[in-house]
Amino acid sequence: MVCHVKDSNEQITARVLAQTTVLLGLLCSLSDTSAASYKINEDWSLESNTTIALGASWSTQAPSAALLYKPDANHIGKNGMSVDINGDDGRANFDRGDAISQIVKGFSEFRLVGKQQGAVLSAKYWYDHAYETGEGDLKPFDDSEWPSLVKFKGIELWDAYLWKNIELNSNQHLNLKVGKHSLNWGKSQFFQNGLNSVSAFDFAAINRPASEAKERMIPVEMFSFEAQIQPNLKLEGFYQFKFRPSVVDGCGTFFAISDFVPENCGPIMLTVTPGDKLTETAAKAQTYIPRSASHYAKDSGQYGVALKRNLSSLNQAELGVYFANYHHRNANFDGIAVIGAGVENFKTARFFSIYPENIKMYGLSLSGKIGTTNLFSELSYKPNQPLQLNGTDIVYAQVLSKETPLKPAGVAADFGEYLQGYVRLPVTQFSIGASDSIAGIFKANSLSLGAEFAVNHIANIGNHRFGRVGVFGRSELSTGAYDSETGDFKCTPYGTANLPNDTVDHLNERYCNKDGFFSEWSYGYRLRAALTYKDLLPATVITPSLTFRHDVSGYSQNFQEGQMSLAAAVSANFRQKYSAEVIYQNFFGSNDFSTIDDRDFISLAFKYSF
Repeated sequence: MVCHVKDSNEQITARVLAQTTVLLGLLCSLSDTSAASYKINEDWSLESNTTIALGASWSTQAPSAALLYKPDANHIGKNGMSVDINGDDGRANFDRGDAISQIVKGFSEFRLVGKQQGAVLSAKYWYDHAYETGEGDLKPFDDSEWPSLVKFKGIELWDAYLWKNIELNSNQHLNLKVGKHSLNWGKSQFFQNGLNSVSAFDFAAINRPASEAKERMIPVEMFSFEAQIQPNLKLEGFYQFKFRPSVVDGCGTFFAISDFVPENCGPIMLTVTPGDKLTETAAKAQTYIPRSASHYAKDSGQYGVALKRNLSSLNQAELGVYFANYHHRNANFDGIAVIGAGVENFKTARFFSIYPENIKMYGLSLSGKIGTTNLFSELSYKPNQPLQLNGTDIVYAQVLSKETPLKPAGVAADFGEYLQGYVRLPVTQFSIGASDSIAGIFKANSLSLGAEFAVNHIANIGNHRFGRVGVFGRSELSTGAYDSETGDFKCTPYGTANLPNDTVDHLNERYCNKDGFFSEWSYGYRLRAALTYKDLLPATVITPSLTFRHDVSGYSQNFQEGQMSLAAAVSANFRQKYSAEVIYQNFFGSNDFSTIDDRDFISLAFKYSF
């Protein structure tokens, strides 16, 4: 993510290419063994596997003016028409052609294997040259206070657990794990917020080039078991000893859509109308809301069980029944109102992330096969899922606005009042998908196809306003709906962000409403197709693929109505040791509240496994 750097872009490019050439040469000189195995004695062996990767990504679009706060954008020679001072760092820092990652990374795994027991230890490590040496157009990159997984370089212990298999009799056995490991619940392949909610995800790793599937789900300290009770009946369960949240990209990085949501980012800048200030000026004037310490969930109280049965009447399809009690993996935000009126008291307010506890989840899954087609589905119900209220509404309530939906019309929050930023509501999610493989298409060895459809329902949503990012400004005031004829009940007053009046009128007409918030129903689908060629090059498997996203209707955690994306990729794997992949990601569609349509990028990655 380089815009202004200590060396020129040409020098950095030359240096990275040189380092890449040297490293690839070293890798190619190593043994052709893809994994190492050492026999200790008749009962024990040690296995190891390491993947080293080089990757880089570049932005292929200039930032959209609609997402850049005008004074900040003008300060760095760009165009902007957003009224949100707290949501543009991630896009203002980069222009078309800028590197958004230049990474060297690795993943090493060691397995001590006995006849019926063993141990697993793994670690991931990475260094992102673009962030470590670069500066954004608007702000320098600074990860000093961020969680370790989000930092630009690091070494992280991943798996660390013991396992034991116990044979009870010929038809019964018990598999046990204790330690730090991941748990893969549910059947959904494309959607979150379902049965996989019991797991935490490393979204920062997902967005890096050369991402590995096994590093995306964060291992958690826990005890888990799988018991084969009968030939067609299985019981699974877990109890977690530690709470670990999901992590998102740090503020100011390419994929960050907020300057204060990621952990240890902020503060929330407040501007004074008319004549709004630059971000840096607002900080000096102390017109901001500081961030307080995060309220993490307790380590105890996270557990779950699942009963799975193979149904002979449905061609041995597997039916699963689930229950879990877990703590929210994603941050919600609460706030405390100012202790006195006036701009000088803005800094007496506080905001902080909070991870609500004891979410109940009930679920069903059904997976099986019809002919050669694999079918999978799941249903989850959470009677008390926390849903985040609109952040802009919370901020205005903190500074005693009498026009927010958090209070009755004309009523302001009390001095120092605690404002809970989320509401618990019943949420139901259903998904169904299929996958298959067809030979002889386009002269390929196989064509792999996958599709999944999901629908989300939020009960009792009422007048709550969940979601919708602050870059689009305030929503409809509680005191009245915006009147474009008279100009009454403006969400954005004239003078905001030094925007001309006609632009302010346009923003009010487009966004001063109740649109873009979570809806009772939302749904969409995902498609993937991949061709496999094994004979184009010696000992090399070539795989071109396409992945398509379409959010058809409604808004929720998974869907933004009209949002589409297309990822085109080509990978080459030589002897299951050396691989290369290029990916182009394009975001588009008719989503009026999209914050990703200008984040198209291209990635290139090389990997070596041994």
